[in-house]
Amino acid sequence: MMDEKEAWNAFLRSGSVRDYLEYKAIQNKNNCSLPEAKDEVQNQGSDTQTTEYR
Repeated sequence: MMDEKEAWNAFLRSGSVRDYLEYKAIQNKNNCSLPEAKDEVQNQGSDTQTTEYR
């Protein structure tokens, strides 16, 4: 099985969509081990109102 760098290099050599998708699959598999997604907004659980209604 290839690592992320080998998969990227295979894509660079071939330029094929299949190689790119394989690279992305490996990259996503490696990122799934992270406890939280980078762009995910965590609910802090506070009940304070942050919007001012007029």
